[in-house]
Order: sequence, then structure tokens, then C-alpha cells
Amino acid sequence: MAETPLHSTGDASGRGRLGVLFLAVLVDLIGFGIVLPLLPFYARDFGADGLQVGLLVTVYSAVQFVMAPLWGRVSDRLGRRPVLVLGLLGSALAYVVFARADSLAMLFLSRIVGGIGGSTIPVAQAYIADVTPPSRRAGNMGLIGAAFGLGFVVGPALGGFLSGVSPGAPTAPGYTAAALCLVNALAALVLLPETRPRGSAGTTSRFDFRAALDQARSSRQIRITLLGYLCITMAFSTLQPTLSLLSSERFAMGARQAGYLFALLGIVSVIVQGGIVRRLVPRLGERRLLRTSAFPFALGLILVGLSSTTPVLLAGLILIGIGYGGAVPSALGLLSRAADPERQGAVLGIGQSVGSLARVMGPTMAGALFDVRLAFPYLAGALLIAMATVVTAGLVQPEDAPA
Repeated sequence: MAETPLHSTGDASGRGRLGVLFLAVLVDLIGFGIVLPLLPFYARDFGADGLQVGLLVTVYSAVQFVMAPLWGRVSDRLGRRPVLVLGLLGSALAYVVFARADSLAMLFLSRIVGGIGGSTIPVAQAYIADVTPPSRRAGNMGLIGAAFGLGFVVGPALGGFLSGVSPGAPTAPGYTAAALCLVNALAALVLLPETRPRGSAGTTSRFDFRAALDQARSSRQIRITLLGYLCITMAFSTLQPTLSLLSSERFAMGARQAGYLFALLGIVSVIVQGGIVRRLVPRLGERRLLRTSAFPFALGLILVGLSSTTPVLLAGLILIGIGYGGAVPSALGLLSRAADPERQGAVLGIGQSVGSLARVMGPTMAGALFDVRLAFPYLAGALLIAMATVVTAGLVQPEDAPA
């Protein structure tokens, strides 16, 4: 069966699909956000050093690196919706393991299971590509980024609050995150329309990974975009294992305050990705917005690394949120538009794998550098952003947007 054209030009049906997808991704990421700022504290309670905390973050992304393209292929066979639901159920199981963790090994197990369930973001991106014309993709990809950002607002704040319900134990945060994922899986099953006919992979698979690799090798635009995206994601991932620890060691903050720091980062990201990017892309184009975002991103990382007062720390996080919020949807929009229409999902799957690879290397590097000196992970992140700026100088703006 051939794939039915599903691009929407902005009608109510298309907006409704994107709205339901946004909520599905959002609730899953709220669960992720609940755990993120608490994980380093629990790991430290079990005797982990900075490198082990980095590896605890890394293993999640290492599993995603392997699973993301596999989930994409399954979504071609079974459809987007069932894969998204299966991912949510896997995440729920991971949070139950997290809630019952009584050792560092159990925390690692929860992250492995969570990586399996949380590897469906390229499927959500392909869903957007299914229902969105090419010229609108960067803005609509920003919805996924906004869901990440809003998950970082609600999740860490909720996690900080729940850490007081079960002090020193992950019980309340873990079970709450699991419940959210279960409710969300049911909602997605009932409310999220399918966009891909079952069994249509044999004709126009969006996740033909081998064909996507061939196109990536032959397209300079895709290679440059992927390399820039790798540097950007590595830079941002330095925050995940270290921000909670830095706030504790340098400013004597606890789990609740660390949650609020991540929430601030999320608020800024939501504003930028969910609103500002959609207005700036038609004016600047993705290439210019991507490169413009590098300055606040790098400056923010430097300020966080060198911060000696809370206002400087907060200013740095705001700048990081602005830079990251502008860079990621621009990169994903360029990546999608550089791909052949029938290979967009596969190329986005490669992008997700590149992002997962960055989140493998970045936290491990950050954890090791944090054990040497607190500022080093953030200074290394700023250097990565400088590298991304140099690399993306070779990008070409698509013709149907401003140069």
C-alpha cells in the first residue's frame, strides 16, 4: 500500500494532530524532567563520583543511539501511534524501577530501560513530517523542542517538590513519573490519529536507514548539519550530570533548588522554541538563526562555569536557554529539508542517533572534567559551540526561505 499524502497546510485537522502529539511528548518529558535533577543526588548517596554520574546519564543515551533507528523501522511497519504508545509504556516501567532503586546498579537498570522507552522522538518528528509541508517544518519541529522545554519547567519543579515527600529516596518522584506515562499512553492510544497506513514500509519508508546513510554520505548539507548538531547537543548535555552537583557544591543548593534551575532553563527554551523561532525563521532563515544562536549559548556556558554568585548563574542559564532554543529547531529544520521527501524520517532518525551519540560523549566528558574542576565541563561546552559555528559556515540556506 502506498503512503497517503498527509501534509497539512494549517487546517484544523493538522493543528489538532500536532496538538495531541505535543501533549503526548510533553507528558513523557515531564516524567523525564522529574528524574533529571534528582538523579545526581541519589547517585551520590550510593557513592558515585562525577564520572559515574556522567555514565549514569550516558547509558540512557547509549541505548537510545541503538534503539532510535530500530523504533523508526518498526513505526513504518506498525504505524507511528503504536510505537509512541509502546515507548511510553517502557518509560513507565523504567520509572517504577527507579522508584524502587536501592543501589547504584538499580539506577543504571532504570536508565537502560528508560533509554529503550525514550527512543521514539524520531517517530514523533516523522509524525510532524507526515502532516507538515516542508516550509513549515522548522517551526513545527520547534513544538518538539517546546515540549522538551516545558517538560523541563514542570518536571524538575515537580521533582524537587516530590523529593521532599520521600526525602533521600526516589519513591514518590519515580511512581509519579510512571503514573504520568501510563495515563499518557492511554491518551495517545485513544486521541492520537495514525498518519501512516499499516504495512506501507515496503514502498516509501521514511525510515529506510541504509538509504538515509547513503544520502547523508552524498549530501554535504546533511553532513555539515549533523556535525553542527553533534557539537550543539554535546555542549548542552554537559549540564545534565553536573548542574545539580555544581549548584550543591558551589551554592549549597538542594534537590528542590536544582529542580528550579532546570525549570528556569525550560521556561526560556519554551518561549524561544515555541514562539520566537516560528517568527524568526521566515525572516532570517534556519542557517542564520542557527549561527546567531551560538553567541548567547557559548556565553551562557562560560557564565555558568565561572559563576560565583547566584545572579550570574541564573543569567548564564537564561542565555543557554536562548541559544539552545534557537539552534536545535533550526538544525532539525535544515536536516529535514535537505533530505529527500521519502527519506525524511530516516534522516531525522540519523539525527536522533547523532544526538544520542552526543549525549553519550558529552555527559561522560562532563563528569570526568567535573572531578578535575567544577568549571571545566562548561568551558568545554563553550568550545564545542565555537566549533559548531565554524562548521556551519558551510551550510546553504534552502531557496524558499530568506538567505
